Amino acid sequence: MKNYFLTLIGAAAMLGGAASCSQEVDAPAMPDNGLTTVSVQIPVAEPTSRAVPEIPEGYKLRCIMQLVDASGAALSDARYVEEVAAGSENVSFTFIAPADGYQGAMFWADYVKDIDADYIYTTGDLKAVAYNSANAAEMFNNPAADAFYGYMLAGNKSIALARPFTRITFKNFDSNYDAYTTVKVTDLPAPTSFNVMTGNTDGYASGLASNDLTIGEDGTWFSTYLFVGNNSGANLGSDQNIAIALNGATSTNVTINGADIPLTRNYDITALISATSGDVTDVTVTFPGGMVDPNAPRDIALGDYINADGTYSETFDADKAVGIVYALGNTTEGGKTVAAYAFALSNCSRTKMYETDGTLLGTATLNADLYTGAVGADSWNSFVELAGSDNALVAAFNKWSGQHPLTGSNLSAWYSPSASQLVTLVGTIFNGGEWAFKPLSSLNVTFPARNETVYNAYTASLAEGATFTHNGSAANFFANEIGPDGRVACVQVDEENHTFSAVLGKESNPFLIRPVLTIYK
Repeated sequence: MKNYFLTLIGAAAMLGGAASCSQEVDAPAMPDNGLTTVSVQIPVAEPTSRAVPEIPEGYKLRCIMQLVDASGAALSDARYVEEVAAGSENVSFTFIAPADGYQGAMFWADYVKDIDADYIYTTGDLKAVAYNSANAAEMFNNPAADAFYGYMLAGNKSIALARPFTRITFKNFDSNYDAYTTVKVTDLPAPTSFNVMTGNTDGYASGLASNDLTIGEDGTWFSTYLFVGNNSGANLGSDQNIAIALNGATSTNVTINGADIPLTRNYDITALISATSGDVTDVTVTFPGGMVDPNAPRDIALGDYINADGTYSETFDADKAVGIVYALGNTTEGGKTVAAYAFALSNCSRTKMYETDGTLLGTATLNADLYTGAVGADSWNSFVELAGSDNALVAAFNKWSGQHPLTGSNLSAWYSPSASQLVTLVGTIFNGGEWAFKPLSSLNVTFPARNETVYNAYTASLAEGATFTHNGSAANFFANEIGPDGRVACVQVDEENHTFSAVLGKESNPFLIRPVLTIYK
């Protein structure tokens, strides 16, 4: 047990722990008939027992999968809804992946009365999931208000969904309130418009209210779920106060200062309410078995700098930083859960594979689909096995890796990014502002839009000596794949003219490798 002592001027004191969720999605390789099967494992109530959670009476548990294109827009006719059967651990989606534009999938799982109709949450746009005002009263004292979300890049094979909430319980901690028997929330300004893709919220709901609720024998007033966005502050906010009416032999109104309500995703918090105002209140925080320590590091985020020891930070430290997080994981590799992917702050030396084209022949089909394939080190390892360790490009990579050692046990070794990783990496940094896609071949490859957080981290690293292309000119970045004719899959970045493209190079062209690594949870 750990103790926290907070000085609060107001009515609420906090008692916090944490609750976790593990929901996994496995996406086997696409069969020959073009069908892709995604198997979703539902959350477990207790990780050690693997017990299937009980579906609240009167509700059904559904899981939604929405495919999106590179811009994050929902693909038409690509929303799939499946019911999770009571007592089952899995539900599967089987679909034919769209030939063009499929970049990833958003997942949302919630409890509803009718599988095809929203109930507590509105899901017409999974980038703006909101509380359903028509059924707002159902979000109080209701385990069916729980839900799960996740986003998976195309080519990944699994995902772990997570809760997007803080679950908060309000409880009497003052004898002055003992005589009241019912409570009603008259206004709860909860964060809303939760974006399943980014994990952010957009604004606050208004007018959320409960029915009259019976106060529990232990003094519990009510519990509810509050969205927590990656962009949320540390608390609900001083302008977002919660209005509560207490009734019994007499009535009174209580206002809870939003600044006293912490917002920490996936935490189970109890707010102990006291009528005393202006006094120092001691708050003791306990951690029941299996809960997460609030002192644990925050979840890794896009734009974080990753250090050689596996730690990460929003602040660049030239003595520690080795890369920048450009994509989140929530997948599995080799039995490990992936938290994120990061690209290095520099390239390997600009190197030709061979002096003569066609020296090495591969088997890859060099088309646009290649650039939406799997992520991870497999394609690089296959190339090394094909080309041999004495290949000039492999030797240049090995030399660079030796000069940039990693010590973190949560880090993979450095590897050359796959074609899809290069597309994500380049688009996330450059596809915005003055930069533009320039078609240099027949490959119709779609790059994701720039992520401003990643871009800002990248530009900040440039000021600290990081580089991207060779002397600011056009450069072909190696994507690990060689066709039967000896052509090479790559992505070209031209810093001078601010353009980028997917291209097919020659073995006699010089290539850069922008090493990447996988960060595990």
